[in-house]
Amino acid sequence: MASKKFKSESSRRLQFGANALIYSLVVLAILVVIQLIAYRHTKRFDLTENKIHSLSAQSVKVLKNLKKDVTIKAFMREGKDKEKVAELLDLYAYHSKKIHTEIIDPDRHPGVAKQYNVKNYGTLVFLCGDRKEKILQHTEEAITNAIVKVTQKHRKKIYFLTGHGEKGLKDTGKDGYSQVKKALQDKNYEVKPLLLTRNTGVPKDCDVLVIAGPQVELLKHELTSIQDYLKRGGHLLVMLNPYTAVGLVNMLKNYGFIVGDNMIVDKLSRVLGGSYLMPVVIKYGSHPITRNFNMMTFYPTARSVQVMKGKTAETNFSLTVLAETGKASWAETDRKMLEAGKAQFDKGKDLPGPVPLAAVCTVTPEGMAQLTGKLREKKRPRIVVVGDPDFVTNSYFALSGNGIFFTNIVNWLAEEGVLIAIPPKNTESQPLTLTRHQGLFSFWVNVVAIPLIIIIIGFVVYIRRRITG
Repeated sequence: MASKKFKSESSRRLQFGANALIYSLVVLAILVVIQLIAYRHTKRFDLTENKIHSLSAQSVKVLKNLKKDVTIKAFMREGKDKEKVAELLDLYAYHSKKIHTEIIDPDRHPGVAKQYNVKNYGTLVFLCGDRKEKILQHTEEAITNAIVKVTQKHRKKIYFLTGHGEKGLKDTGKDGYSQVKKALQDKNYEVKPLLLTRNTGVPKDCDVLVIAGPQVELLKHELTSIQDYLKRGGHLLVMLNPYTAVGLVNMLKNYGFIVGDNMIVDKLSRVLGGSYLMPVVIKYGSHPITRNFNMMTFYPTARSVQVMKGKTAETNFSLTVLAETGKASWAETDRKMLEAGKAQFDKGKDLPGPVPLAAVCTVTPEGMAQLTGKLREKKRPRIVVVGDPDFVTNSYFALSGNGIFFTNIVNWLAEEGVLIAIPPKNTESQPLTLTRHQGLFSFWVNVVAIPLIIIIIGFVVYIRRRITG
């Protein structure tokens, strides 16, 4: 009897052991399958408030449109910088199979560093076919732009009009445009000056023509050349100081712009420590240029730029106000009162706030028919007018969102939507602040209640097994 009982007990134990082994193998097989699926179909989730572990929509768009393989070799020493760069490059490889990354320690592999002429730690080398680009910056914007540079077929050309006292591209002084030139070159644009008096017209390879603060009037044949450029679908950026360039102002009326003979006064700028004559803009129109753009911009001295309304304007042009000041501002028309420092708002004479100071126009096919006699869908002019050229001088280019706003404008005019600016992410974490009652509740739930429930469940399971066993 005892022998039978022993055999029955052994048989039961053997059965339990076999079942446990089978269950273990099944669970292991499920885990292996899940791991294989996860390896082949990875998916990332960024739960941080500022999305610091994600790429911007602009970078993702560049990666999705890649047609060629790009190899990124990062020459990094051991340390936190290496880990950060590796994590950032992994994001690029995650979004595109065309991106191949490699982290190389130049101290351990000096021959490779010499092969690519790397002389500084932290250098990133981008390779695509026979094209090569090197950068030292480790920001998302710098990496995305480097990818664009090595994959673009040709560099687009930005011409800046000269000969009328415009801002100087080589001028490194506070009123110069050397930072503008550098920012555009960093985005793979070729920046050139244009003296129309020596040319028969705007060059055919001009992708964007910039007129930045002329101090004297343009000649009649120069205005004609600019209009001819627009008729063939050219793209134009005009930035005008108050009380200047009457000929250009009149020409811009033909494209739906009303550039005021005034100067904007803004009381809000005084609150922020500036001058009354430095308008602050925090409100922007709905347009690709200002999409996801929510930074303040400052304008040292600005004039109003309104857009025409009515059926004719709406038929011929797609007009949008890009930027406007707050309600505490106005456009002062009395120049003498301004110069005397006694300007005040005169109802019916001055333009009340909000005052528009930047606007954009895309000529419609119907508008092209009015300009050229042909109803043209493609190669239609794009024009942006800003009532201040000083907001991107060397003194103000890096101020708040000024430089980003300018590059957004040029990118849109050059039809380089993928290069719409990528502002840096705020990596500062926001601490969780709890009240005394919330803290006590969190303590009792997480530190006491949950562990106690787990202990009780374990104890009950143990007792039940002792009883049934």
